[in-house]
Amino acid sequence: MVELKEFERIDYLFRENRKIIQSKRFFSFSLDAVLLADFVNLPQKRQFKYLDFCSGNGIIPIILSAKTTNPLEGIELQSELVEMARRSIELNQLENQITIHEGDLNEFPHGNADYDFITCNPPYFLLENSKEIHRLTSHHLARHEVSLTMDQWLFKASKLLKDKGRLYIVHRPERLDDLMEGLLQHGFSVKRIKFAYPKVGALANIVLIEAIYRGGRRGVRIEPPLIVHQENGEYTPEMKAIYFGE
Repeated sequence: MVELKEFERIDYLFRENRKIIQSKRFFSFSLDAVLLADFVNLPQKRQFKYLDFCSGNGIIPIILSAKTTNPLEGIELQSELVEMARRSIELNQLENQITIHEGDLNEFPHGNADYDFITCNPPYFLLENSKEIHRLTSHHLARHEVSLTMDQWLFKASKLLKDKGRLYIVHRPERLDDLMEGLLQHGFSVKRIKFAYPKVGALANIVLIEAIYRGGRRGVRIEPPLIVHQENGEYTPEMKAIYFGE
């Protein structure tokens, strides 16, 4: 029996038939993580190694566990989130499939480049004033480049992935120039890009990228846009399919 702590709740992932523990005290998973997990293409008939950077409460590996029976790994810095993720894994009886490592991604060993797939929902925002670091909460650490910069997680991905391994990223469109420059500098070529829009006529607020390590440049595919909400505020049919499997 998995016990809940103060301020915790259990949310339901309808399409995947999974449960996940969340807390008001920590950054809950958002649309970004759900869209990234949906964007990932995993092989159905061969073994592979997978790792999720900045895993938080384990949302992305938990969603992907419905797509594959392969072992899945994640790494998360904040010990409270690691413990929460592990209880969610137990809640879904996925202990034999999902492993969450606790630690700083910068210190994660990369002696053997043996991962086939990496996902990353990283901190999006630069911390403009270094004097504000001491006031950061868990929520801020999840969103600001304090413990982990873009260059650091791109470097680590380049060391952990096999040649032609895939890196899947969700980020903000306003950082797309930094992303493209960083990916090229670390030996990645961009294969797919997809933009998500809150509604028709709005600016894109999410970008999804699939990049290949040492895969050679063979052209970038811009996928059809994803519109999240209809004019009446309800989810679009595509979003309903992603969330509910409708």
